[in-house]
Amino acid sequence: MRRGRADDVAEQLLGLILDGTFPIGEPLPSETELAVRFGVSRLTVREAMRSLAPSRVIDVQQGRSSLVNPAHKWSALDGRLLLARSRAEADPLLLPRRLLEARRAVEIAIVELAALRRTPEHLERMRALHQEMVEGDARGDVPATAEADLAFHNLLFEAADNVFLDALFEPLSSVLRSLRRETSSVPEFRSHALDRHAAILRAVEAGDPQLARTAMQAHLVQTEEDLEQYFRTTSTHP
Repeated sequence: MRRGRADDVAEQLLGLILDGTFPIGEPLPSETELAVRFGVSRLTVREAMRSLAPSRVIDVQQGRSSLVNPAHKWSALDGRLLLARSRAEADPLLLPRRLLEARRAVEIAIVELAALRRTPEHLERMRALHQEMVEGDARGDVPATAEADLAFHNLLFEAADNVFLDALFEPLSSVLRSLRRETSSVPEFRSHALDRHAAILRAVEAGDPQLARTAMQAHLVQTEEDLEQYFRTTSTHP
């Protein structure tokens, strides 16, 4: 779907908030000033700001300058905001850990069902996606590796064939995508992911739900360890 001008302005405005140009807790420039800055009409600025309302990044106030909200008020389900919000927290690992708790609650059940219900086609596609991860890692292609990783997990949901579990996890998809792309930039973490996904694939191929459960648990434990290392490193080397 083609993006509108207001969508572009919203992305630019969000970027300026995240990079600190428009500080947290401070009023934004007026609609007129923003319109001049972005080369658009005041109406387009107004639409852009309205489109950001669900993210709770800004507090739109009629007749007054809108404010940039404190980071703890920002939506936890907006993938664009996860890392910025996490780094603004006293404990930057709080939100990533909560995300992993949600993943454990859903993805362990998913992989057990996938081991029982997968078809030969699912297995063929899982093998292909794992190979894409291997080849992307070998090229140092972070986006391709991350996308194949995400597609692998999505395929587990497809193989599990439970619309209720799909619905539970769907709101987390954009958050997971943002975090995966970020951490996949570290070669060591990509190597860990390749090994863990290979173990999950073997368990699903074997049709063994207990083995699949163990493999997914190991993957999520490794992911938590990698996240802790990642945030320790990035917090000391901004």
